[in-house]
Parts: sequence; C-alpha cells; structure tokens
Amino acid sequence: MIGMNTSFGRSGSHDWWMQRISAVLLLVYVAVLSYQICTMSDFAYLGWTSLFAETWMKVFTFVAVVAISIHAWAGLWIVSTDYLKAAGVRNIFQAIVLIICLGQIIWAGMIFWG
Repeated sequence: MIGMNTSFGRSGSHDWWMQRISAVLLLVYVAVLSYQICTMSDFAYLGWTSLFAETWMKVFTFVAVVAISIHAWAGLWIVSTDYLKAAGVRNIFQAIVLIICLGQIIWAGMIFWG
C-alpha cells in the first residue's frame, strides 16, 4: 500500500481513483459538448448563450471544472512529492496549486450563479 502522503490524505489508491473518475467525467463532458456543437443550428453567440443558459449545462460544466481541479491537484501533488525534494519549495508549490484550483472552482461558481 502506498503511504499516507498523498493529496487527499488517504492512500495512493484513493488518489488514483480520484484521477480516473475525474478523467472519465471530463471525457463524458467533452463528448456531450462535442455532440452539442455538432448538432447546434446556430453556431454563434445566441446558440452558445442558449446552450449555457440551461441549468443542466451549467451544472455539468461546473462539475467538469471541479473534476479538472481534482485531477490537476492530485496529479501535481504526486509530481511535486516525486520531484521537489526541498520541503519548503514543495509546500509553496502545493499551496499555489491549491489556491489556483480552489480559485477556479469559486470563479466558475460566480460565473454560473453569480
């Protein structure tokens, strides 16, 4: 078993699952968005605003933003613990990544429901 030094504070397998689940969510989101684009009759501003005005698309896009944040956080945590040996540099890097990930979730919430 991988130690408890992973991004979500549980185990390495938990982080592995979080990355895989977030990747599948992003794949589904891209597939749905691609389908919507291909079948869109008005591929202009009004078409985009009508698509993203629907509640299901706002929620789905927000879930995709959260999935991107989880995926990035877990991946960059693992990379930083592997390659940044100095604890201070690693902690600063992880704090910056965490702030960016939380910031994009908050920003997306403000865009969709602000």
